[in-house]
Amino acid sequence: MLWILISLFFCWLIYREIKQSMAEPKYDGFPPSPIYKPYLAILLVLAILSAWTPLHYWRFQRYLSSIATVLADSHPAKVHCNTALDSIFDREPTFSHANPNDGEIVFQPPLCERLMDYLDHPERAKPVELHSLNTLTHESMHVRGELNEAITECESVQRNYRTAKLLGVPDNIARRNALEYYYGAYMQLKEGGPNAARYFSEQCAPGKDLDEHLNDSTWFTPESNQSDL
Repeated sequence: MLWILISLFFCWLIYREIKQSMAEPKYDGFPPSPIYKPYLAILLVLAILSAWTPLHYWRFQRYLSSIATVLADSHPAKVHCNTALDSIFDREPTFSHANPNDGEIVFQPPLCERLMDYLDHPERAKPVELHSLNTLTHESMHVRGELNEAITECESVQRNYRTAKLLGVPDNIARRNALEYYYGAYMQLKEGGPNAARYFSEQCAPGKDLDEHLNDSTWFTPESNQSDL
């Protein structure tokens, strides 16, 4: 919002400059000052640059919203990337979250930036970037209607391959990224930690109770999964 206000300020300066150049001659007979084109050009560039960041995020949010809607089996989803200021007034400022009732998904900073970074180089994805990919899938599962965190996370790891593909990641890289998250961050929960009991399930594995047998699941068989890594 702040950047939009700054951009509008520069637009106002442009308007004022043009208006003054078109004003009636002053009482002393001197014509109004002509437009100083370099000054006008600088103002225009500053206005565009100030508006670029919020417009870029607006487009990215719309893009993520469309993907989240597909992941949520057509339940309407609306993704919002919180700024640091937004997070101050968020009831849950620590974690990204979703509301199944209205489909709103809120990502806390810097998750959207990490997701953008992931899309820039998925073949060199860092663990934090893979986490951002999984968060998009995870919160979409909440919009889909699942509230239990362990089941939601298991639904997510089975669909991270689908999510990466929807984001335009090449097939082999999308598969590898999804498996890296499952055998990395997810399986680390098995060792314990503050989120283990809430997010991890022993039944979240190929052939076990939480395996949904999706046509495009991240999983094949345990043997082929391991060989793909």
